[in-house]
Amino acid sequence: MDSLACGLSGKHLLLTGGTGFFGKWLLALLYKLEQQGLDISVTVVSRDPERFLSRHPEYRLCPWVHWLACDIRNSLSLRGRPIDLVLHAATDTSQHAHAQPLALFDTVVCGVRQVLDIAVRHGARRILLTGSGAQYGALHLGRAAAEDSPSACDCTFVGSAYSEAKRVQELMAVIYAKEFSIEPILTRCFTFAGPGLPPDGHFAFGNFVKDALYRDAIVIKSRGLSMRSYLHGADLAAWLLFLLLYGRPGEAYNVGSDSVISISELAQRIKMRLAPAKKLICMGAETASESYYVPNIVKARALGLAPWSSLDESIDDTARWLKSQV
Repeated sequence: MDSLACGLSGKHLLLTGGTGFFGKWLLALLYKLEQQGLDISVTVVSRDPERFLSRHPEYRLCPWVHWLACDIRNSLSLRGRPIDLVLHAATDTSQHAHAQPLALFDTVVCGVRQVLDIAVRHGARRILLTGSGAQYGALHLGRAAAEDSPSACDCTFVGSAYSEAKRVQELMAVIYAKEFSIEPILTRCFTFAGPGLPPDGHFAFGNFVKDALYRDAIVIKSRGLSMRSYLHGADLAAWLLFLLLYGRPGEAYNVGSDSVISISELAQRIKMRLAPAKKLICMGAETASESYYVPNIVKARALGLAPWSSLDESIDDTARWLKSQV
């Protein structure tokens, strides 16, 4: 926390995607630091700030947070003091977004272009971009993806629209670095857990917690053989801010946990933690494929970063949050 407070003190941060899962955790951490005396100004770009503020009214009382209602694909216009830091976390990973691959690709690529342009216009040098572990494509079972891996997603597959767009995002950032001397930090984000994770989307973690709390059984829709790892949203926020401040410009960093767990083991863990008497049903067909989606985080660990929160803490925190939403 001391290194974050030191690096952020007196700065103006532009945060895109400030009302999504990443943004909520980033704002929560910045709120905590500001309450502890941090002098910071944050401009948050969101398509619908009012919707967010109606659910989180505490931010209405924060004079250090300024809201800009804007679609990230459109030209951004800021007035006032120069920008010191940019954290671009605007991304839509919902099933609805993936069902419209052209619009999704356009949102990522046009969005990052607008963000890079505003960084150049307003004098911001350091800019962190949130990418995806999906950029590596299909991973070999048991082999965590490292940043220097030559593997990539299949560009002949329409389902790669999101991950290919994130690869273009990285290329665009390093081109801007060459042309305009900005300092981009590239992150490849994997799988996360904690309050704010949609409980009824395509995220197994949130679905299992919701099943454990409110449904007759915990349902695994696949065979449960796929391997994942989960980083708590609080750790995610600390990692991103630290990398924004102290990551090496032009380099990529994996963001996630390296503690591997299968989907079936995760469901069992959540069952025993929240609803030990509840049934666990596996509906997957025998032909269902398994996947391995786990990062190598040696590079992040070398900077002192780690998955500080346990999986059980992520489960408990998510359950408490879901109960509070009822």
